[in-house]
This record gives sequence, C-alpha cells and structure tokens, in this order.
Amino acid sequence: MNSSKITKIEYVDVIIVGGGIAGIATAEFLARHSNLSIKLLDKASHLGTESSGKLEGWYHTGALYSGQDDAQTFINCVNGVEDLINFYTPYFTSQCNVELLEKKAGFFTPSVIPKLGGWFDNSPVYLIHPQVDSPEIHFSRLKSDLIHINNQKERVLGRLEAAYGEQHNWLIDNKCIAPTYAQVENNEKIESSLQQSTTTIRNICNQFNLSYGIKTNGYGYIKTLDCSMNTNKILKDLVSSSLNHGVNFETGITIEKLSMDNYGPVRLKSLLCKTKEGLSKKFKARLFIFAVGNGFEPFLRDLQIRARLKCNKSAMVVAVPPLTDVNFFRMSTKNNFHFNHFLRRSDPNSHAYSILANSGYINNETSDEINTDPILELAERYFGDKNLYSRELYSYECAKTEFVSEEEQKRRYSYWIESKPNSNYICILPGKFSFFPTVAYQTYQRVKTLLDFQEINPRLQFQSTNDLEIKTNGLVANSFSFQISENSYLYNIK
Repeated sequence: MNSSKITKIEYVDVIIVGGGIAGIATAEFLARHSNLSIKLLDKASHLGTESSGKLEGWYHTGALYSGQDDAQTFINCVNGVEDLINFYTPYFTSQCNVELLEKKAGFFTPSVIPKLGGWFDNSPVYLIHPQVDSPEIHFSRLKSDLIHINNQKERVLGRLEAAYGEQHNWLIDNKCIAPTYAQVENNEKIESSLQQSTTTIRNICNQFNLSYGIKTNGYGYIKTLDCSMNTNKILKDLVSSSLNHGVNFETGITIEKLSMDNYGPVRLKSLLCKTKEGLSKKFKARLFIFAVGNGFEPFLRDLQIRARLKCNKSAMVVAVPPLTDVNFFRMSTKNNFHFNHFLRRSDPNSHAYSILANSGYINNETSDEINTDPILELAERYFGDKNLYSRELYSYECAKTEFVSEEEQKRRYSYWIESKPNSNYICILPGKFSFFPTVAYQTYQRVKTLLDFQEINPRLQFQSTNDLEIKTNGLVANSFSFQISENSYLYNIK
C-alpha cells in the first residue's frame, strides 16, 4: 500500500492555527469556558519558538504609551490589566500574581504581589523622564524640545495617576473595573503619587549624564506597574491548563492549501496539511482560528482579509550576568536616546541575566540588518565600558508582526481580531504579548457569535501535575534569551 496517497481526515469543533501566545491563550480560554473540542496546529517542532519566544519580556500596563497624543493604546493596556485580574488571577492563583491590593481603607489598585514561581517579577519598571539637564535637552538649540518634553511629562503623569494612582478605585461591587477613556483623559490635576526613585536608578542616570560631561541630574522618575514577566512560564502554564481541559496539540504541521467554499458567504471547508513525517492530513472543523503572524501573507487573499501584514525586526542584547537588578526605560523625545534594561530569570532557582533594547527596528521587507551598536553605546554610558564588557554579551533579532488595515489605514498595534459575516473563521493577532488576556477573552466573545455551544463557568483553581508538566515541557520551547544565557552559563562553568 502506497502511504503517500493516503490522507488522514480529522474533525473537531475548533481548529487553531499558530502556537504562539495568541493561539495558546485562545485555546486555553475556550477550553476552560466551553465544551468545545479544540486542536491547535503549529509548523514548528515546539510551541513558542517564533515571536512569542524571542521577546524582551516587558509586561505593558500602559506606561510606555502614556505620553502619546492618542490615549487609545494606553487604555488598551489598562483594560488588559483588568482582563488579567478578572479572568486569570482567580484561576491561576499560584501563578498569576497581579492582584488588587488595598492601598487605603476601601481603595484598591492593581499590584504585583511577590510570589514564588509567579508570572510577573515584583521589581517595578522605572520610567526615566528627561528634564532640562538631560543631554537631549541640554545640547538642543530648539526651545520647543523643552516645551515638548514638559508637555509629555504632564500627559504621562496625568494618565498614570488616573489609572494607577489615587484617583480610581479598581474594586467596584466586588469586581475589578478599570477606569474609562474619559476618566483617564479628564483626570484631576493633582500631585502624582507615582513619582518615586531609588538610589540605584539615580546613580545610573548620574553616570549617564557624566558620560556627556553634565554634572547635574535633572530627571523625573516614575515608578510604574510595568514589570518583567516570565513569558516561558506563562506559555507553559497556559499549555498545561489547555491539556488539562482536553486541547490537542500537534506540531510540525505545514499548511499546503486552504479549501474554500466561495459560493455564497466565503467559508473554509478544510485545511490540507503535511505532517513532519511527510504524511497528508485534512483538518475539518466548525470554526477555524488563525493566530499566525509572520508567514500569514499567502492566506490573506483566500480568506478575503483586506489587511496588510507588517513585520518589523528589532535587536535584543543579552548580558550574563546581569548589569543591575533595576528595570528601567528612558522616555525621550529623541529616538536615539531610547533605552530599556530588563532583569530576566527563567525561574526563582535560575541564574539571572539582562536584556537590553531600544526602539530601533527595520521593516522585514528590507534587506538591512539590525544594528546593535546604538544599544551598546547607550549601555556603555549607563553602566560603564569596563562593567559592560566584562559580561558575556550576545545579540539576536526578534520579529513583531502587525496588521495594517487597507480600509482604515490604521495600525493594529494593540491587537487585531477580524471575522467575516456568516464565515467560519477568525483571524487574530496581538501587537504585544501583554495583550494575551484581552485577545483570548475578545476572541471568545466573537466565537460565541459564530458557534452554538455550552458555556462553562470554571470554579476550580488550576493545579498542575507531574504528567502535565512532562507533556508541557515536551511541547513548549524555552525562550530564546534564556537559551542564550543558559548556554553561556554552562559554557563558563565548564
């Protein structure tokens, strides 16, 4: 019998294509809240090997976007915190350590609670805001630069205070509720309770200024809710929960063709695929969910999605051992001064390392290579040449995929969910890993409009088992930065 001519046919309620954070989070949320049979497919040998495994690990609660003219991305981040607390903290009680904390009698705001093995590091990210004595202002000949930076600072302080300071109580009728767009934009002009700093962060900035010959330190410091997150643990815990709820994962699957029904409303009949062994498979389902970023272009026309895929590449530098235990980012009006430092570790018992980055990126359509020199040059100024180059340093490229709608000519920077009326497929993509709670919840709401199924209200808290952990570890790849740092650590102790 010629096995090459045999095609295996499989049928489930929901097929999810893509084994990054969007696909995994969607599979887990659907499985936890429904009785649907779900299968997730990924072309790689392990889940989380593409963009979701190469990220900086920055949990965005809005600070980075608080200075933009339009507050929508900031609000999307704030709403993401609400979704995380409402849908993940009660279920992943041992893992999801962003909770509401009572700051004063009856007044609650989100906080990162120190917890062994938690998803989020409780060390905050400090926002460094340049003032008159910072080099980008000090050496500028444009008076408008100082006006611009001060206007930005007022906007940042106002929005962050309205969301996470002493203006909005997040606990209303025993439910976590974030402030609205109007509340954030119409905030009261009061002294910010978030302007805080540490000796370490001030010394780092002093050293930066001294590298330019400036002996004064004119910076504003804001302690944000942003923090570093263990992306690998989040992926693994979501996969474990998915497995526990019956989700089936298959890796090494390549989609060769979409079989479409173009008579009447466009519908997807099946996926024609090849396994890693070269065998043919046909997948049929009531609903197909595409959670694919880079590489999704060939399917856009078949699915009649009027959007353009935009993939940007950026550089990351890994330093082993870490340069400091303080997380910070510089919010500047000058792009060449942007700089981020994040302390990462794979688990509480693991060695730590630094990730350095900036806002530089290039479009994937160009042939240019990412240049790490600007990152290293700024790191030299913050930490000193000797301190920086005494570490093992490595660089790598990561890719971030966004959709730009041809209809609206608008970037879908936060997240993108699209489906056609009367169709049986959904396309989703988070602009940031941090939006996984919102993407999963909003996709679930969209699925409810397309399928009839029994909703389930989970009451139990998630508990992993040895069997689940073994299966999960065999499915999910370690994050790229951790692989680099682990190899460096093992090499140096031999």
